[in-house]
Amino acid sequence: MSGPPRPTTAERGAPVPVAGAEPTADAGLTSGADLGPDAGPGSGADLGPDAGPGSGEDPGSDAAAGSGGGWDERCAAVLADVTWRVEQVLAAVAALGEEAAAIAAQAGRAGRLLRRTDLTALRPTVAGVLSEHADLAVGAGVVLAPGALADAPRCIEWWWADQGAGLSQLYVDLDPESAEFYDYTTTDWYRVPERTGHPAVAGPYVDYICTHQYTFTVSVPVSVEGRFAGVAGADILAAQVEQLALPGLSGLGRTAVLVSGTGRVIASNTAGVLPGVPAQRQPGCAELVPAAGPGATPGPLPWTLLTGPA
Repeated sequence: MSGPPRPTTAERGAPVPVAGAEPTADAGLTSGADLGPDAGPGSGADLGPDAGPGSGEDPGSDAAAGSGGGWDERCAAVLADVTWRVEQVLAAVAALGEEAAAIAAQAGRAGRLLRRTDLTALRPTVAGVLSEHADLAVGAGVVLAPGALADAPRCIEWWWADQGAGLSQLYVDLDPESAEFYDYTTTDWYRVPERTGHPAVAGPYVDYICTHQYTFTVSVPVSVEGRFAGVAGADILAAQVEQLALPGLSGLGRTAVLVSGTGRVIASNTAGVLPGVPAQRQPGCAELVPAAGPGATPGPLPWTLLTGPA
C-alpha cells in the first residue's frame, strides 16, 4: 500500500522537531542487539568536504550530478521523499499520544489514576495507525511511566501486525524481580522524549521479540497537566524504509547512502555498503560526503544522505 502524494516543502510547512536518539545497545521497543558504538555523520568522523560549486550544466546530466544547486535539490528531494513518509507515521503516533493524554486527564478529573481497562479505548486508534500505514508500521501503542497506573506499576500497551492473524498484543516481563525483566525506561525511544519533550527516532536495531528484523521505533512524549506520563510510538521495519529509499538513491547515478541520526546505514544503492552497520566502519563510505540532511541541507528527521564525489 502506497502513501498519499508527497506535498511540496511549502505545503508540508515546518518539520516536526525530532530528537536524535542516543546510541545504546537497547535502542528500540524490544531489546536490540549491541552492534557496537554508532558512528558516521555527527560522530566526529571525517567524511570529507562538502561538494563544491556547480558547473551550471543540466541537472539531469552525469556532469551535473555532483555539482550545482540542481544536485543539491535532487539529493534533498530524495531524502524528503523518505522522511516525509516516516513523518506521516510520526504524526499518527502523535495523535495516539494526544488521545492517551486525554484519557489520563479525564481520569484525573474524576479524582483517580488510570487503570489498564481505560487503555482499551486506544485499540481502535492503534488499529487505524497500523492499517493506514501498513506499508511501514508493524507495531504501535503506548508505554506509560512507572506509577502512572493505579493497578500496575509499569505498563506496555502495544500491538503488532501479525501477518495472517490480525493484531496481536505484545506481552513482556515487567517484574523487576524477574530474570527476564524488561526495563523500558532505559531505552532511547523512552528516555529521549522523557528528557527532551520532543519526538524521537530510535534505530535501526534488531527486534528479537516481534519482527526479528532491523526496526526503527518512532515515539512521542505523552504529557498530562505538564508532567511526563509515558510515550506513544510505532515500530517501522528498516527493510520497508530501504525499499522506499532505493528508487531515489539509484536515480542519483552514483554511490548514495542514507544514514540514521546515529550514523547507521539505513539504505544504499551499492552492495558494498551494508544496512544496519555504522557508516564509519564501512570502507565503502570512506569517501562519501553529506549531500542532504543535518550538516548540509536540513531535513525533517535527523537522517543524512551521503554521496560519492563527482
